[in-house]
Amino acid sequence: MSEKSSNVAIESPLGRHIEAGERLLSGQDAPGVYLKVVAGRSLSLVTARRNAAQSLIETLAIPRSPGTIGAVGEQAWHWYGPDTWLVNASGQPEGALLNELEERVGRFAAVVDLSHARCVLQLSGTRARSTLAKLCPLDLHAKVFNTGRCANTTMHHMAVHIANTDHAPGFELLVMRGFAVSLCETLLSAAGEFGYAVAC
Repeated sequence: MSEKSSNVAIESPLGRHIEAGERLLSGQDAPGVYLKVVAGRSLSLVTARRNAAQSLIETLAIPRSPGTIGAVGEQAWHWYGPDTWLVNASGQPEGALLNELEERVGRFAAVVDLSHARCVLQLSGTRARSTLAKLCPLDLHAKVFNTGRCANTTMHHMAVHIANTDHAPGFELLVMRGFAVSLCETLLSAAGEFGYAVAC
């Protein structure tokens, strides 16, 4: 049984390690890549119980196709694997998402809180796609990995969940908190030739 949620906000552990700033190229007015550390994100992994996936999908109308993102109210449900979804929500007190999901889908699925186990990064800008293409084996062409797509991949030997969340383009990267600083450094190194700005 999970504890009742409190009013404690969920902070990113990266906030203590990454400083805001920018690196512009000669003659450049604006960077090609923007990296933002996202705080306040609640995350839960939902895995359907045996023979219960269809009931879960029908109850909440969540995405069933691999690599897709669907909305359930204010929540974003990312397809994470067979009968498994990564649920995202913003602006909720610590533990609130877990409690809500356990009440709604506990009879169909196991729910695990990942809010403090993952760091969320947002990569945007005109050269965001080019930066990511240096680091992972996915086909990130706009016609293939368009808005509303997600995938699990590796970047510089790190396991990363990547989602295209914006037409800008804008991508979200979820990584285990122990690798978050390394991923930030890797992204900024790859973005160096385009110029970048960092926001915390």
